[in-house]
Amino acid sequence: LLSTPLNPLQHDYTQAMQRSGGMLLKLLNDALDLARIEAGRLELEPSPFDPRQLLSEVAQLEQGLAHAKGLRFVLEMSDDLPAQWLGDALRIKQVLLNLANNALKFTEHGEVILRARRSADGLLCSISDTGPGISEASQARLFQRFEQADSPQRRVGSGLGLAICRELVDMMGGSIELESQLGHGSTFHVHMPLAEPAVAMPVDEFASGRHYRLLLVEDDPIVATVICGLLEREGHKVKHVGNGLAALGELAHAPFDAALLDLDLPGVDGFQIARLIRQREHAGQHLPLLAVTARSGNGDEAKARESGMDGFLRKPVSGEQLITALARVVPGTVASEELPA
Repeated sequence: LLSTPLNPLQHDYTQAMQRSGGMLLKLLNDALDLARIEAGRLELEPSPFDPRQLLSEVAQLEQGLAHAKGLRFVLEMSDDLPAQWLGDALRIKQVLLNLANNALKFTEHGEVILRARRSADGLLCSISDTGPGISEASQARLFQRFEQADSPQRRVGSGLGLAICRELVDMMGGSIELESQLGHGSTFHVHMPLAEPAVAMPVDEFASGRHYRLLLVEDDPIVATVICGLLEREGHKVKHVGNGLAALGELAHAPFDAALLDLDLPGVDGFQIARLIRQREHAGQHLPLLAVTARSGNGDEAKARESGMDGFLRKPVSGEQLITALARVVPGTVASEELPA
C-alpha cells in the first residue's frame, strides 16, 4: 500500500498501521523466543554470511526511525572485517537491531553510532547513543526479563528485548557489556565469537533486471495477495493456486523459474508436494522450490530441505526477503516464455 499513490493523510495512516503491526510482531516474536529459550528448543543455525552486508542492512533498517526523530544513525566498519564469517546471521542481526532500536528509542537529540571491528576470535560491535544515560541501579537489572529503564518510552516494548539479546549472545559464547552515565549517553559492547568458513562460499546477490516466472502455492487468499503484490512490484510474473494438486497441474502445462510453497496446505501438504515434484522431474531437471511458512519449529527447515526444497522463509516476509531468497535458489538462466493467461 505504501508503494502506491496516497495522499498525505492516507500515507500517515498507512505508516501508523505498519508501525503498529511491526510492534505487535516484535512483542509476539519476543515472547516466542523466550518460550523457546526456556524450553531449550531455540537452536542457532550457523551458515556463511557477509558481515559487511549484514551490518549495512542493520543500518539501512534503522535509518528510517532515526530520520523520523531527527537523529543521525552512523555506521563505522573497520577495514579488517573478513569477506565471510560462519554464524547465525539472523540472530546476530536480531541482537544488533534490538540494541540499535533501543538506542534510537531513548535518544531525543544527537546520534547513534554502530561501530564494528574484528576481534581476536570474532566480531566486536558497540552501539553508542547521546541519550540520557542509565543509572547504576537500572543497569544492575536491565538485562532481566520484563525490566525497562525509567523513561517516557517505558511503555514502548515488552522489557524482553535485552534479556533475549543476552540469551542469544550467551548461546554464541559471547558477551554484552554496558557503559553508561546519567547525562552522558550509553554504549553497549557486544562480542560474538565467529569462525571463518573453511572455503569461502560465493555471496549470492540479486541482479537487478532479472524477472522470474513464479508459481505461488498458498491457501490463504490474503497472504497470497500480499506475496503476489510484493513480487509483482519487482517485475515478476506470478501464478497463484490454492492447493498442491492445482500446483501439479500448472507445472504439467507451463514452465516456471521457481515455485513458492506454503507448508500447511489443504489435502496434500507442502512437504508432500515437494516430494511429488522431485519424483516427476526427469534427469537434468530441477525446479527451485522455496518454502514460505508461518511455522516456527526448529526442525521445519531441515524437514523442508529433506523433502526436496532449496530455500526456506518464515512469514511474515518482506519484498526484500523474497527477492534475496529467490536469488539464492534460482539459477542465472531465466526462461523467457510468458505465463499463460
